[in-house]
Amino acid sequence: MLLSVQQAARRLGVSPVTIRRWTATGFLPCSRTAGGHRRIDENDIDDLAKAIGNSNHLAAQLAREREVDVLINTSIALAGKIDLTELLLEIATRMTSLLDCHFCAISEYDLEAQGLVTLAEYDDVGRRLPDASPYKLRDFPLTRSVLQDQTAAVVNVDDPDADPAEVAELRREGDRSLLMVPLIVQGDTIGLLEVVDQKRSRQYSRQELRLAGAIAGQAAVAIKNAKLFAERRRSDGDMASLRRVLTDLTARVPTVGGAGRSSGVLGAVAGAVCEAFGAISCVASVGGVSAGAFGAGRVAARPDPTNGERGANASLVVARDPSGRSDLTLAVTLSEPPGEGQVELLDFIAAATAAVTAPEGTAS
Repeated sequence: MLLSVQQAARRLGVSPVTIRRWTATGFLPCSRTAGGHRRIDENDIDDLAKAIGNSNHLAAQLAREREVDVLINTSIALAGKIDLTELLLEIATRMTSLLDCHFCAISEYDLEAQGLVTLAEYDDVGRRLPDASPYKLRDFPLTRSVLQDQTAAVVNVDDPDADPAEVAELRREGDRSLLMVPLIVQGDTIGLLEVVDQKRSRQYSRQELRLAGAIAGQAAVAIKNAKLFAERRRSDGDMASLRRVLTDLTARVPTVGGAGRSSGVLGAVAGAVCEAFGAISCVASVGGVSAGAFGAGRVAARPDPTNGERGANASLVVARDPSGRSDLTLAVTLSEPPGEGQVELLDFIAAATAAVTAPEGTAS
């Protein structure tokens, strides 16, 4: 019986790349189909499997080759993912496949708050699960130790010496085993990989733990790069938005200037701010006089933080006369937190409005 490269790889517990390398060097005999595909005789596979079983040296060589193959393939795959959501899926898929587990969660370490925030969790078929709520490390001493000591740890639900907090969490979720691996970049812990086996307790081999740690290192660098890219992209978007706002406000200067009395100026400013910023509302007040306007803004839908999106709730920004010579305020309700430069621009608008309304506002 002839086997394909993939079938031979599964029989021997190596990667398809290793099988192709062995056939190319003549280490493993093969034939070719009319279409050029490799076919390996099942008897040759059985002979090699026996040799692996009877030779510690050969087994060690094969293990090293498999380790190198896994790391090279993983490095290439992660380097090709600049979108954070796609990257997290790739990391989870590779970890669950490598360790034959059921779930992989990737979290960000909040050093100041001493807690973890879930970036994403996937099952072994690539389905994203609902994000877990952030949690404090004071409730999970072993997790804190993994992050601070930068060492991996395994927790099995049937281990009487295991951390009770971790065991309780495993039981609550109906899981059997947890592997925690820190995400480290240039000596700093930035997060945590958690790989869960739902059906069995696990004792990982040294090679498996070494591979998991190496992949976690690659993942940490890739995550940091993806987040930097997302921040840069968001900053570029903020600058483009700020230019649009400035252009819109400039076009509305004549309307504001011709508004006459303070109430008219305040109303014109509130309307201009709503339109230019896409705000939900704006209320301008000075010297006991107020005027407001409503815009077309709506509360943003629930964001995806892995793509650098901001919060889902409306955001209130209050700008005041920076000179302090008047009590002018602009209360602006935005559909999402302000972008780069928007708060400073609102302060500038408040200063300009205070200057325009100063004579009448002061008199009142």
